[in-house]
Amino acid sequence: MNLMNFTGKQYDVIRGQILSYLCQGDLWACSLINKTWGQLAKSKLWCQPEFGNERSTSLQAFQQFLRTLKNVGSETTSLIQVIDVSQIQESLYETLDDNWLTIVIQNCSNLRSLIIRDVPFLTTMAIRKLITNCKRDHINLQYLNLEHSKNVTENLLKSFIQKFPELLAINLNSCSGVSDSSISQISYYCQDLNTIDISNSRSRVTDVSIYAIAKFGKQKLKNLNFSSMQKISDNSINTLANHCKHLEVVNLSNCSQLISSSGLENLLMANKNSLKELWMHNMKGVPVLTQGLWELIAIRCEKLKVLSISFNAIYHSFPFSTQDKCLIYFYFSRFKSLNKLILYDIPEHASAKFIWCLIECCGIESDDSGASKNDSNRINDNLRLDLNPTDRRNVLKEVSIYRAEFESDFILGGYAKSKTSTETFGKDDEEVNEDWANKFNEQHLDGPKIKLIRLVESVDIC
Repeated sequence: MNLMNFTGKQYDVIRGQILSYLCQGDLWACSLINKTWGQLAKSKLWCQPEFGNERSTSLQAFQQFLRTLKNVGSETTSLIQVIDVSQIQESLYETLDDNWLTIVIQNCSNLRSLIIRDVPFLTTMAIRKLITNCKRDHINLQYLNLEHSKNVTENLLKSFIQKFPELLAINLNSCSGVSDSSISQISYYCQDLNTIDISNSRSRVTDVSIYAIAKFGKQKLKNLNFSSMQKISDNSINTLANHCKHLEVVNLSNCSQLISSSGLENLLMANKNSLKELWMHNMKGVPVLTQGLWELIAIRCEKLKVLSISFNAIYHSFPFSTQDKCLIYFYFSRFKSLNKLILYDIPEHASAKFIWCLIECCGIESDDSGASKNDSNRINDNLRLDLNPTDRRNVLKEVSIYRAEFESDFILGGYAKSKTSTETFGKDDEEVNEDWANKFNEQHLDGPKIKLIRLVESVDIC
């Protein structure tokens, strides 16, 4: 590579790549090299300010940042694109003034992303002061995160969102201001939204909100998170299917029994050509997958990369004869793009051999366009349990298995055997534990890799 042939813009790209690997202190040092390096380092430092270091707390650093915003020119403040205050903590002796939100919005004209996740200083007074003092809308903000905001009322949320009409993505997971009225108004004012997260709203959101989201979002919607919603039903899911045809991420995990296999099937059919992620573990209304759902998910949703599902939804999909076991293996073999599989609620004494074979066969038949689920002889030949893993082309790269602590984890320091697993899969069957996961990973150095997660230690990933 001849560096002498590079243009000025190409040099800037290279410098930018170098600076992206440097910490804040190193960036300050680079800013002193010369004018060109100084401008590049300045843009990196101000693009997403970091609050807190060894000399000051995150709160002190943010307070200094607010004072600085009032004194620097617009050329500098226009560089700010992301502000994340979720790590800032108040103390008994130091608190933030309620003007902090107004100062940020008024001075950061090019702000693209504002993350105010789970902070007590997002108070009703802070929002009221913003609404009163900021007469103009902020037209550049694209992402707003109000996750776990407990001090936001329904009316304040509606007035707050009106300040950001160009929003593309919003996260209202566990936000106290979420209701049918606020979601309907947000959908009306922000019609460019492509990502909406209203998970854990539970009974505060009904079909009314989903109707509004479908009506105003239509073809622009791509990512929907309705996890743990208790009052949305097939009626609104069917409306989504009729209006939204380009969904890429759908999360209906932990939803109530009001959403059935029929509603889910309609939604998947409408978005089979675009769907990339499906989170459907612990759906009360879909305890098992019908054959129609299996065909949709495994065969017709060709772009599906991430699937989150309960173990029992797989295991109890068919009466568990040898032929039905091969049918489940067949559907898993038909995944064309699945990179990540997430299995929830693994029961005690679940067959490790069944899960092992399920993972190994994922995607191995995706190139065989002439495959038929009725060809049981071919399935038995190609998916036999003793097939060498090195003979397979597996599209799967990562498997996360969530399971609880079991009594057998503590029996004599090992695992107890179960008649259910040994009768169904043979006397040599194992248990799903860390030793089993390590054994699998050692035999599959090129993937997929299993990550076993105890629910006691896990965090909510939805």
